[in-house]
Amino acid sequence: MPQRLAAQIDQFKAALEQVNTEEALYELQVAYLGKKGGVTLLKGEMGKLPPADRKAFGAAWNASRDEIEGLLEQRRAYLKGEARRRDLERVEDLTMPPLRPVAGSLHPLTQTRRRLSEAFIRLGFDIAVGPHVEGEQFNFDDLNIPRDHPARDMADTFFVEPRTLIGFHPDAGAVQELVLRTHTSPVQIRTMRTRKPPIRIVAPGATFRRDDDATHSPMFHQIEGLHIDEGVSLADLKATLMAFTEDFFGQRLAVRFRPSFFPFVEPGAEFDLGCPFCSASGCNLCKHTGWIEIGGCGMVHPAVLSACGIDPEIYTGWAFGFGIDRMTMMLHQIPHLRLMFEGDVRFLEQFPC
Repeated sequence: MPQRLAAQIDQFKAALEQVNTEEALYELQVAYLGKKGGVTLLKGEMGKLPPADRKAFGAAWNASRDEIEGLLEQRRAYLKGEARRRDLERVEDLTMPPLRPVAGSLHPLTQTRRRLSEAFIRLGFDIAVGPHVEGEQFNFDDLNIPRDHPARDMADTFFVEPRTLIGFHPDAGAVQELVLRTHTSPVQIRTMRTRKPPIRIVAPGATFRRDDDATHSPMFHQIEGLHIDEGVSLADLKATLMAFTEDFFGQRLAVRFRPSFFPFVEPGAEFDLGCPFCSASGCNLCKHTGWIEIGGCGMVHPAVLSACGIDPEIYTGWAFGFGIDRMTMMLHQIPHLRLMFEGDVRFLEQFPC
């Protein structure tokens, strides 16, 4: 028994030299002094010794236990000292700025929409909004778009299931075909039906058409303007568009008006800007014309005023509609429309705000 106790002490001392953490030190303590530890079990076998040898072995066991506990405490103090020393030797650069998480930002389309809205607010316009799902009455009929017009064909318009909804239109009992709005012009109709002139609004928002190429998307964004009052003329429209262009781009770009036809305006015109990518010399974005079509404009058709309960003999007005997506491409020189809809972080992080 004394030899076995001495062997346990020697094994403990050898193992103690390999301990480098407090967790390993605790495990070593349990292995020798725990309830099932090697030294503890030897004390339980003391009854096997002759009575004359038990007192001497008990004294030796107590001395061995005290020695082990003393060595454990010394090792624990050493480990704490080493941990403290490593902390003191660690170099911290207190002049280095803290690392902060990358902040998000608004999508370039949202930035452009807000910038457009702010520009028109400065010109005295109110902001108006409307639903994405509209009845054909608001989306087509009240805008003087006939039933056989190509824009109402299923190849151009997204129809919503169920196709009809009773009571959608304010006229009781009317049955309306439901569509995803193809422009934000229904917002103008809703405004003219609920407000009396003078009216001066812009309506930004998402629109939907069956169209997809380098400069078109099935979902795109428009901002449309409307001004109804007595004595409003085409000269007012031109002055407003010119003032907006300079405010928005911060510079004068080449502009032109081309006569065009839209069922809801008479007379109508296309509003084009000189391409900023090629300096109007011709590129893929402008289809080698040097011009980018922004949208349409013109004097509100008398039939539209009458459909909304406004007397065309008293009031006149003008309206316009521009593509926010194309404005965004021009403002940030984005070469392809699809980049704005793919959600690629590498593209979006280029537009912090």
